[in-house]
Amino acid sequence: MQTLEQWASRLSPPAGCTELTLGELENGIELSPVRYGQQPTYRGEFSNLGDPALADPAYIRLDVNTALGLHDLANGGTSLFSCEQCVYGYQDAGASTAKTFVAESGKLFLASKLTPQQTAGAIANVLLRESVAAPPLRVPYAGTAPVEGGECRWIRFAQWSTIRHGGCDPREGALTTIPPNHTCVADDTVGSDGTLEQSLGTKTQGEACTYTPAASVDQLASTDCAPGHACSAAYTETRQCLATCDFMAADPGCPTGTVCGVYGLCIEQSVMEPIGYLFDPAHIGETCSVNWAEYCGVEGARGVCVDLTRSGRGTCYRYARARSECGAGEELGYVSYPLANGGTDNTSGWCYPDGL
Repeated sequence: MQTLEQWASRLSPPAGCTELTLGELENGIELSPVRYGQQPTYRGEFSNLGDPALADPAYIRLDVNTALGLHDLANGGTSLFSCEQCVYGYQDAGASTAKTFVAESGKLFLASKLTPQQTAGAIANVLLRESVAAPPLRVPYAGTAPVEGGECRWIRFAQWSTIRHGGCDPREGALTTIPPNHTCVADDTVGSDGTLEQSLGTKTQGEACTYTPAASVDQLASTDCAPGHACSAAYTETRQCLATCDFMAADPGCPTGTVCGVYGLCIEQSVMEPIGYLFDPAHIGETCSVNWAEYCGVEGARGVCVDLTRSGRGTCYRYARARSECGAGEELGYVSYPLANGGTDNTSGWCYPDGL
């Protein structure tokens, strides 16, 4: 990143563009309330943009599978529908004078990636062009197009890091090394972003447990569960030890009689259903018996039932974490889970034919 910064220091703003600076970025779990986007989206603030009394939110959005290295922001075509690596923001957000700015060109360097949500990198020589909504509209990733003769803003260089103390990747096959007597516990519903907890006991699936929060930001929470188990109240009023799992794995590895549910936790289907999680026996690609259900398919091949044709019966569409994992003619939809204090978690994606 130092080389990129030195290169950017010798540049001049493009003619007619106002230079901006970018404040610290945060990911979903760091925001208040918690807000996880469909794909990893880091949020901050621009400076020197519009009315100082109004918010000027800044965003970097990456595909879950964005590789380490240098990326050309021009590949996105100034469209929030087309870009896999997106830099954008809003001037005077929420006001009648609000304007949208989307990267027209520039460099994005992804230097480190602990999880899709926990990364470090830099952007340089980014030209942000005033843009307006453009087709496709009313889809998970709506389009934008540059305004002819519109205003421009420029970022010389900015760094970000959303890697936090104790961060870990709960996905099967992740490169995260889990220390002895620790468990990687998912923070998002799709189980792609996690935090280590000390597992100081021997309790296993279904046993009541005690969770002790971290005493400070540079320490870890602890439980009396055995390693590989979270002390969770995700499904019941009282905490219990639940085995961790990856529902996208070919074999999630849950104990007999349980399924891999949200937050990568093993639990009985009979516990999930009464509290609002719906299941349908259809396999991926088959017609469901209902118009909506969060779970169809089988363990290791899960999908979601959605009635896109409004026929009264949905189709079982396969789950996917990354937009890039959807095939040609497909788009990544999402299940939106409400969180406390108005927060949202949209990380549970599914591929469907979009006709575009």
